[in-house]
Amino acid sequence: MAQNTDDECRDARYVDNNGVSLRVDRFGHGPEQLLFCHGWISSRRMFHGLVGTLDATKFTLHLMDFRGCGLSDRVDVGHDLAGYASDLRTVLASISGEVTLIAHSMGARVAMVVAAERPKNLRRLILLAPGSPLSVRVDPRHYALMAQAYGVRARLAPFIAGSMAAHREAEIVERLVDDALVAQREHWFGWYDHGRREDILHLLPSISVPTLILSGSRDPLVSVGMLKRTLAPAIGGASLIQLKNVGHNLAIEAPDDVCEAIVRFSRSDIPNSSLH
Repeated sequence: MAQNTDDECRDARYVDNNGVSLRVDRFGHGPEQLLFCHGWISSRRMFHGLVGTLDATKFTLHLMDFRGCGLSDRVDVGHDLAGYASDLRTVLASISGEVTLIAHSMGARVAMVVAAERPKNLRRLILLAPGSPLSVRVDPRHYALMAQAYGVRARLAPFIAGSMAAHREAEIVERLVDDALVAQREHWFGWYDHGRREDILHLLPSISVPTLILSGSRDPLVSVGMLKRTLAPAIGGASLIQLKNVGHNLAIEAPDDVCEAIVRFSRSDIPNSSLH
């Protein structure tokens, strides 16, 4: 049975990170703890499509908002890799028991930094369209499109749709647009100007937990070739699976496939070092 995914989540809390209040919603009551962290200009709501599909008696889902996003505090500082890593580190530490961390795009880059620190309660890592661990050189044309889309609803819909492989329901697109409009200006530009430019490749060999990488075959932002060449080999024993006819927003475009991968990975059905 699908659970309530409204903003007024019945099991919502705020976690304090040195004065920054971070929104975390919880769904389910199962013994396996799953922590989801979103990508750039998004929020915890990007994972709402997974809530009703994952068995609530087996999994407890924790959906967080980074600073400047969703219902978390809007602050002027920390809109970079270190700031977002501190948010994730704090939320992860607030969860009792072992945790599987599931992170998308920007969130995946942040998650790799935190995973490399080897937190005591981190059990597994699932990276959704994680992008390059190298310093990313920002394309001037894409930067201009990003800047023009900031705060303008009419430009946001095509900007967001450009990262997906197929047309999505109007309600889903509107949710993504609303989250992008809510996202703080410092978040929009801070990640492009700072977070994407840091090289984290040297940190990846320190990740010691089983790791699964999911990639969309039609992702215009992240190629599976790059993931095979650069990211997967750097994380010992990482598995890489490509989802066919899927773009960048995997949890939005293929929620059933993502849920299946989570369930299989939790059962250790995916062998290490498998490339599909």
